[in-house]
Amino acid sequence: MKKTLCCLLVMVFTFQSVPAQMAKDWGAFNQRVDARPYAGKKFRLEAAVKVQVIDSTAEGEVWLRVDKADKSMGFFYNMMDKPIRLNEWKVYTISGKIDKNAASIYFGGLYHRKGIFYFDDFKLFIETQKDNWEQVALPDGGFENIPDTIKKTWKFLQQRGGFNLGVSEENAYEGKKVFKIDGSSFEPEDTYGNNRHTGKYANVNGIRIYYEEYGEGEPLLLLHGNSCSISLFEKQIPVLSKQFRIIAVDTRGQGKSGEDGKTYTYDLFAEDMNALLDELHLDSVNILGWSDGGNTGLIMAMKYPKKVKRLVAMGANVFIDKSVVDKSVFKELNKQIKKELTGDTSVWGKNRLRLVTLLLTEPKHSFEELKAIKCPVLVVAGEKDIIKEGHTKSIAASIPGSTLLIGPGETHYFPSENPKVFNAAVIDFFKK
Repeated sequence: MKKTLCCLLVMVFTFQSVPAQMAKDWGAFNQRVDARPYAGKKFRLEAAVKVQVIDSTAEGEVWLRVDKADKSMGFFYNMMDKPIRLNEWKVYTISGKIDKNAASIYFGGLYHRKGIFYFDDFKLFIETQKDNWEQVALPDGGFENIPDTIKKTWKFLQQRGGFNLGVSEENAYEGKKVFKIDGSSFEPEDTYGNNRHTGKYANVNGIRIYYEEYGEGEPLLLLHGNSCSISLFEKQIPVLSKQFRIIAVDTRGQGKSGEDGKTYTYDLFAEDMNALLDELHLDSVNILGWSDGGNTGLIMAMKYPKKVKRLVAMGANVFIDKSVVDKSVFKELNKQIKKELTGDTSVWGKNRLRLVTLLLTEPKHSFEELKAIKCPVLVVAGEKDIIKEGHTKSIAASIPGSTLLIGPGETHYFPSENPKVFNAAVIDFFKK
């Protein structure tokens, strides 16, 4: 639970460390404070931020990191699980405890992709005694000094073309000035999940679904996990596209795909994919679904059997209860709802709440229903998967003629942690 990534299932179950493509679409700025006088004490960092989104994936964050005297990293949080996309001023807070052997505190802002980002009024507080908070004097936390002074006070990291950094007197939150990053002319490099050359939208089922195509051959539909995107398959697409026509999709309400307010269910996701295949004039495809994508794939094989030629379902589940995942999973998800999402009225916050609720309430099928599946199915999970092995084995036992693969020593993140073995198993199955 200490690392970061894009997936919600990831954020809950250690998916946070799956290596992402080395993005070149962000920048950061920071200031340093001597942490030694505050070692072992609680802190609170506040900053006002607003983001004018141009690209739908643009976002900003506030971050804070503690470096220890032995050069190792202590407390660290960067809001990557709660990105800022609100185009009005709001104060965001990071709180925690400074490590006992702390040497330095670094804090500042992050900005990503095409948008205009505003930061103002950074404040750091230390709890010197119980419930007694003292404000640490920060040099120019409000960006009120002349630009040359600001450059000496704040350090700027990963500066990239297309981002114009400067102090503006435009609509400051506090005082007369604000730090503004104008990324309206930024053009990102093409990556999986954000490819201007191959990315397309299809109007299906009342929404816009984003997808990317790679390679030639039999069509292979890739379906990602909860709160993720096409980029989750970064270690599969280069390999699989050599032998298949890859159709990688952002599920509704995730990645770059739209949504229409309907309650998220895996049956709805399967309905979307069936409509997408109709739009692409594809009568039958192979499907590789990972986690939530595996759930959707199983439902497609049950409800739209003619559309599914072969299916690989990685880390999937048919229903959800304590026989499927450990009770700690439910505890963590409910904790997120109670502490982080209740009362979050931002578009992102409300959507994330719906995605967390999906994990708590779906799917709602049974092993008995799986007996209707007629296509060849490879059921995959890691030996140390978050989905209990008994559930995975029952899925395989319920599907006539299915093949079961439990990756020795592997986790729910088998495809990213050991892609060579995983990809070989997938190709071998689809080529049979």
